[in-house]
Amino acid sequence: MKRVPWITVILLVALAPCVRADNVVYFNLTSIDLEVSPNYGGDNVFFYLSGPGTYITGDSGINCLNQWCSAFTAYSPGSTVFTNIGQIYIDNFNDAMVGGQNYSPGEIGFSSGFSVAVLGNIVLPSHPTGSFTECVPASLPGPITGIAGSGQDFIQFSLNTPNGGKFCTTWDFLSGQYLFDRGQFTVPGVPEPGTLGLMASGLVALLGTLHRRIKSR
Repeated sequence: MKRVPWITVILLVALAPCVRADNVVYFNLTSIDLEVSPNYGGDNVFFYLSGPGTYITGDSGINCLNQWCSAFTAYSPGSTVFTNIGQIYIDNFNDAMVGGQNYSPGEIGFSSGFSVAVLGNIVLPSHPTGSFTECVPASLPGPITGIAGSGQDFIQFSLNTPNGGKFCTTWDFLSGQYLFDRGQFTVPGVPEPGTLGLMASGLVALLGTLHRRIKSR
């Protein structure tokens, strides 16, 4: 009977990401990736959101301040650039899995803002030698809320976002000017509970082996 409390704790941990409250289903994102390319007047952002039972991707665009991500904006060496992302305007969802359930791209939508806050400027080298890459801190405020499905499959969901992140941009030096080449916003992946359990089990086994070796000596 002493095992019952432990079983209850394990069940609570396993079901925590999917707790229902006010008809909203909550899930955790463990990885976020946005790829930014030069803006030629259309979509220039691809986003990937993933977590246990969740995988959402799509095409979108951003309104980059001072047109820093425009394919036609050039900067002189030594310039300071604020590589903001801000609001992300979604045009298409490509993949839509929420809570282990697959939905068609037209059956999902975000009801909250979807944006990335970039915290800092970059300074382009005064004496360039070629392409240049620099990263600055950035974060995706959460949670991201939305709806998916229809009829009996309809759900309202909330995606908790992991903390931290960085936005890295690469610039090409051509004809005495810098041009934006590509950028990537990432949040370090957060191990899932199952992965943490395996790591803990492995560590216990390693410590046990070391203890036996030391004792035998």
